[in-house]
Amino acid sequence: MTPKRIFISMGLLVFLGIATVALVIISFSTSLPQMIKLEDYKPLLVSEVYARGGEKIGEFYRENRILVPYEKIPQRLVQAFVSAEDDTFFEHGGINYIAIMRAFLVNLTSGEKRQGASTITQQVARSLLLSSEKTYTRKIKEILLAYKMEENLSKEDILFLYLNQIYFGEGAYGIGAAAEVYFRKSVDQLTLGEMAILAGLPQAPSSYSPSNHPQKAKARQRYVLNRMARVGYITEDEMQTAINEPITVYLGKEYKQVAPFFVETIRQLLVKELGERAVLDEGLKIYTSLDYHAQLAAGDQVQDGLRDLDKRQGYRGPLKNLATLEERQQFLLAERKQLLADKAPVRVILPDGTPQPDRPLTIYHQMDANGKITSNIPDYIQKNQIVDAVVLQVDDRLGLTSVQFAEGIGLIDIAEMAWARIPDPTTASWQADPVEKPSAVLKPGDVISIKVTDDLFQSQRLIDESDALKKKKGAQPLQLPDFTQFAHVQLEQRPSVEGALISFDQVTNDVIAMVGGFEWIHKKNEFNRTIQAKRQTGSAFKTIVYAAALDHGYTPATPIQDAPVVFTSNEDEGQEEAKVWKPHNHGQKFVGDILFRNALIRSLNIPTIKILEDIGIPWTIDYAKRLGVFSPLNADLSLGLGSSSITLYEMTKVFSNFGRLGKRIRPVVIQKVLDLQNQVIAKDISLDQRFDEIKEIENGFEERRQTYLNDQTQSKLEASENEAQNGDVNQQDSSDPTATASSANPDDPSSTGKVKKIDYKPLLFFDDPEQLVRPQTAYIMTTLLSGVISEEGGTGARGRALGRPAAGKTGSTNGYYDGWFVGYTPQIATGVWVGFDEEKSLGRGEVGGRTALPIWVDYMKAAHTNLPVIDFPVPSEVVYANIDSQTGKLASVSSKSVVRQAFLSGTAPHEMSGNTLNEDEAEFLKKDLSD
Repeated sequence: MTPKRIFISMGLLVFLGIATVALVIISFSTSLPQMIKLEDYKPLLVSEVYARGGEKIGEFYRENRILVPYEKIPQRLVQAFVSAEDDTFFEHGGINYIAIMRAFLVNLTSGEKRQGASTITQQVARSLLLSSEKTYTRKIKEILLAYKMEENLSKEDILFLYLNQIYFGEGAYGIGAAAEVYFRKSVDQLTLGEMAILAGLPQAPSSYSPSNHPQKAKARQRYVLNRMARVGYITEDEMQTAINEPITVYLGKEYKQVAPFFVETIRQLLVKELGERAVLDEGLKIYTSLDYHAQLAAGDQVQDGLRDLDKRQGYRGPLKNLATLEERQQFLLAERKQLLADKAPVRVILPDGTPQPDRPLTIYHQMDANGKITSNIPDYIQKNQIVDAVVLQVDDRLGLTSVQFAEGIGLIDIAEMAWARIPDPTTASWQADPVEKPSAVLKPGDVISIKVTDDLFQSQRLIDESDALKKKKGAQPLQLPDFTQFAHVQLEQRPSVEGALISFDQVTNDVIAMVGGFEWIHKKNEFNRTIQAKRQTGSAFKTIVYAAALDHGYTPATPIQDAPVVFTSNEDEGQEEAKVWKPHNHGQKFVGDILFRNALIRSLNIPTIKILEDIGIPWTIDYAKRLGVFSPLNADLSLGLGSSSITLYEMTKVFSNFGRLGKRIRPVVIQKVLDLQNQVIAKDISLDQRFDEIKEIENGFEERRQTYLNDQTQSKLEASENEAQNGDVNQQDSSDPTATASSANPDDPSSTGKVKKIDYKPLLFFDDPEQLVRPQTAYIMTTLLSGVISEEGGTGARGRALGRPAAGKTGSTNGYYDGWFVGYTPQIATGVWVGFDEEKSLGRGEVGGRTALPIWVDYMKAAHTNLPVIDFPVPSEVVYANIDSQTGKLASVSSKSVVRQAFLSGTAPHEMSGNTLNEDEAEFLKKDLSD
C-alpha cells in the first residue's frame, strides 16, 4: 500500500472515529434530562409544624432537607467541601481529565470499577438527574450533562445545588439538615472542625458517620483539614487547632414529642386536603391550633391520673429480678447511659478519634460549701421523673426499701407503697387491706419503676414512731439511717389502663390539646382514642336527653317520679317469653318525686328513662345528631343511659355547643398553611373534615332547615294575604320559634298549621345555620350542669376545686368499664375518657367522678392559667327564680332548700311552695336581685 493510500485510510478512520463519537454524543445528548436552570431545582423539603404560639412541634418529610441559600453558607464551609471533593473546581469546566485518566488506568489494571473521578459538577448531575449505577453509559451521560450545567450555571449555582442535594447519612439531605442532625446548629454556627467532619461525609456517609464510627470520622476530618491547608484555605495552626478540639456529636435528631397524636392527625388531614407530595416534599409551614403549654399539662395530667387509677387496683410486680451483683451493675450502667442520652443525646469524640469513655459508676451526693448534702438526685434526672431502679435492701422493721437508680440511692417508705396489694378489681379500695411490710411486695435484686420525688428522704411516720418510743420506758429506740444520704422515691408501675383528653378554645374554636392515650409508640401504639375509640358514654349522654326535653316542654322545675319501673317486650318473632328490663339507679335506691334539674344533677337513671320515653327516642336521636353526634345510636330506652358507643370528640363537641349558647363549634386544628413563597394555600381546617359522616348529617339538617324557612316564608305570605282580605290582625308572629311550636306540631295529629307530617320540630330551626339549639336552652343546660359540680349531691363535686364557674357531667358504664367527664368554662371545653382498650372493669367504685374528673380538674387548672374568672353569658328571654328544691315551686319561708334557677321566660313557676301567689307577687320573687 502506498503512503498516499495509507494516509487516506488513516484519515478515513479518524473521520469515522470522530463521526462515531459525534453520533454517540448527539444520541446521548438527545436523551439527557432537561434541568439546566437553577429555577428548575425542586428539592424534597421538610414541612414544619408549629403550635399557635410559634413553638415547633413536628416535621413531615420524605427527605430531611433544610434549603440554605448560597449566600448564607460560610465561605470556609464551601472551601472544606471543595478541598475534600474537587480542589480544582473553580478552574475546570466541569470535567477533570487528569483524574479521569488516572481512574481509567486504575480500573483497567484491576479489572474492576474501583475508582471514580467525578467533579462536584458531575456529582450534582448524577445526584439530581441520573442514577448512581456504575456503568460507562451513565458516565458518558454524566460528563455531557456536566458540560451543559457548566455552560448554563455559575460555579456558585452548582455549589448551591451540590450542598443542598447530597446525602450526609442519618436521614439528613443537604448541609442545612446535616448541621442540625449532627451538631444541632445552623450552618453559620459551625466550627472549622465540625465543617471538616461534614465535608468528609458525602464520599461514604455510613462509613464516616461520627455517630457510629467516630475513629473513621476523625481520620476523614484530618484528611479534609490537611487538604484545606495544602490548598491554602487555612493555616497549619488553624488545622492543628481544629484537629485537637473534641467534637460533640448528637446521636440523631428528634423533636420532643409533646403532641404526637395531634401531629399525626394533622398529617392525615393535610394529606387528604393537599396531597401526600405537598405535605412530605414541599417544605410547607403549618400553623396549628395547639396551645403548647396546655398540651404539656394535658399529657402530664393524663399520665398522672392513669397512674393513680392503676395504683388503686394493686401492684403487678417487679419488671424482673437480677440475682448477681454483676448483673445489677451492668443494669445500672446501662440505665445511666440511657438517662444521659435522653437528657443530652451526645457523643464526645476526643482528638485521637475515640469516644469519651464512660466514667465509673459512683454514688451521687451534691454538697454545699459546708459539706452538707443538699441533693441525692443525679443532675441528669429531674424531680418527678420516673426511672427504673434495683432494690438493694428491704427492712420490714423500719418499713423502708432502699433502691439504686443509676448513681442515686433512694428510700421508699411503706406508707407510700401501702397500695401495692395483689390486684383485685372486685374490692373498692386497697385501704381496706393495705400492705404493711415491704417484703410482701419486694426483694433484693428486683427491678422496679420509681418516681424520684425529693432530694432528701423524710418520713414523718418514722419520726413520730421514734418520738413515741423515746417516751416509753424500757423501749428499744429506733436505729434510723441518716436520711440525708438518700433521695425520696416512690414505687411506680406503668399503667395498663388507657385514657384520652381533648380540649377546645370556646372563643376561637381551636383544638388546644389532644392526648390520644397514655403513650405514643411509633408504629406500635398510634391509636388515637380521642377520635377513633367509640365507647359507651354512660350517664354523660343524659345531658343530651335533658336538653332535648327542655325543647319538648320540660322545665328545670318539672317534677318526675323516681320509682321502680319494669319494661317488657316481645319484639322477636316466635319469642315465647317477653324480655324484661328493670333499670335501677347507681345506688340501688329510689327517691320518689324529684325535680327535673335534681334528677340530672344527681344523675338518676329512672327519671332519665321516663323522660326519654315521654319525649320519644326519634326526637332524642335527632337532637343528638344536631349537636354533633355522628356515631350510630341505639334506638331503644337504653339510649338514655349511654348504651351507644360514641367518640370523646363527639361528646366534647356536644358540651362545647352548650357553653357557646347553642352555636356550633367547628374545632379548628390547622389555622393556616404557607408554601415556600409564604402564600396561604389552606386555612381554618376543622377536625370535622376528617369525618365524612358529619358532612352528610349537616347536609340533611340544612335541607330540612331550608324547607322550614321556605314554609315559614310561605306562611307569612298567606297570612299577609288573609290580613289584607279579612283585616285579621290576630295572626301569630311566625318568626318567633316559640310560637310555631304550638301552631304546627308535627307530633300532634290535630295540628292545623301549615307545617305538618314533617319529621322535624319547627322550634329548632333558625335563620343562622350555625345556631343548633335556642340560646336559652343552652344556657339553662349550663346552669343545670353547673349544679352537677357546685350543688350537694352532684356527681361532679370534685370539679369545685377548679375554683371558677364551670359546667359538666360525669359518665360511668355498667361494671365500671368506662369513666367520663366532659365539661366547660366560658373559655375552654374539655372531655376526658378513661378505660381499657379491651373492655374490662376499671375496678369497683371507679366511676367517672373518680377516674376522669381529677384529670379534667388538674388539666383545666393549668389551661386557665392567666385567664380571668368570668361567668357564663346570660341570653335574653331568660329569667331567674328562687325555687324550693323539693317542690319546684317558688321558695317560701318554709322551704328547707332553696336554689336559684334559670328558666325560659314564661315557664318559671308562679305558685309559692305551700301557697298560691297572685301574679304580681310571683313576678317579684322571680326577679334577679342582682339586676
